[in-house]
Amino acid sequence: MDEIKYNIICLSNQLWDFPNWTNKRHVMSRLAKRGHNVLFVDPPLTTGKVFYRQVRKGKWSLSRSFTSVKLEDGVKVFTPLNYLPFFNLLSRFHSSRLKYISKLLLNSKRKTILWVYHVEIPGLQNYINMIPHDLLIYDCVDNYEAFPKYDTEEKKKLIREQEGYLAKKADIVFATTPGLTEKLKKYNSRVYFTPNVGDYERFHDAKKFKDYLPEDIKDIPRPRIGFSGSLDEYKFDANLMRNLAYNYPNYSFVLIGQIAYKDSDASLEKIGLGGLNNIYFLGEKPFESMPMYYAGFDAYIIPYQLNEYTVGGCFPVKFHEALAVGIPTVVTDLPAYMPFKDVCYIAKNNDEFLIQLKKALDEDNNLKIKERKEIAKQNNWDGKVDSMLDYIGEFLNK
Repeated sequence: MDEIKYNIICLSNQLWDFPNWTNKRHVMSRLAKRGHNVLFVDPPLTTGKVFYRQVRKGKWSLSRSFTSVKLEDGVKVFTPLNYLPFFNLLSRFHSSRLKYISKLLLNSKRKTILWVYHVEIPGLQNYINMIPHDLLIYDCVDNYEAFPKYDTEEKKKLIREQEGYLAKKADIVFATTPGLTEKLKKYNSRVYFTPNVGDYERFHDAKKFKDYLPEDIKDIPRPRIGFSGSLDEYKFDANLMRNLAYNYPNYSFVLIGQIAYKDSDASLEKIGLGGLNNIYFLGEKPFESMPMYYAGFDAYIIPYQLNEYTVGGCFPVKFHEALAVGIPTVVTDLPAYMPFKDVCYIAKNNDEFLIQLKKALDEDNNLKIKERKEIAKQNNWDGKVDSMLDYIGEFLNK
């Protein structure tokens, strides 16, 4: 029996063009490949430095500049632009445009799913009330109230209320960690645990590039310990990273990503990683090129802090990508990793991380590589999408 096809309007909280692909892009691009009509809605973009950076990078063609729409990987991407700081008022304008655009671009004979990641979007109720849909999904991938910007009880209360509204209103709620699943069950009985997974197809044969590494990594001394992602204030543990580099001066620590601090002039020095000759910061890289960098890693680390945000709702996508490559992976003690404790190295504190990293390198062998890759193969995006579509089909057919 052929899979039923849907129109999907996805309200994302990260840009389609964000260099580190997240679950939103992975899920929506796969749904499009299966023949679903996907309209991916970027978070409204204020016409400031982020927008002009995209323009300089050639992300805005003449036609996109007029329509705010582009087509990529079979996905229609709409980027609402905020020219004025009246965000709640503009939400009505954006919702009206989306209603019009969806009529032009989507199939009127198909059921339409409004798939919301962006629980923080100003004017959320306007989007839900004004965009026609047959099914409302809330896909929760973070513990939003623990974000640093919600630094007062009043701010936390507002985002809790908005999330509560969306979770109650939704026909289906997906959640990526056990903690998020339990939290959201108080609002809705149809909450399903759909954990993050990895791009097995892209990463499983990354080692074929080991003799053709990019110029900026190939001459870095081994062993090379890799990390990719944002070096931010609320997840990345700079103190742990410094401790590792200091205690293992003969290891090379390769960091790929962006420094995402409030201070726009943030640097390795400002985040406490300056003066260490064995830390190599390579900056942002296109996601498509990441397997070539992973091919140069001897081990992979995810040095995340243990705090309200990470413990309550964090499951890094990069975890399964490292397993897919087969490299030993050392992580901090987040609940999301517990089902995979036999194929990774979990450290409860900084001293234990030191021990686990050395152990990971010393005992690596072909059997362990095979076991990691097998777990990664079982936890891929196509499997996650299959599961989500099953829940959707069950609801619509009941």
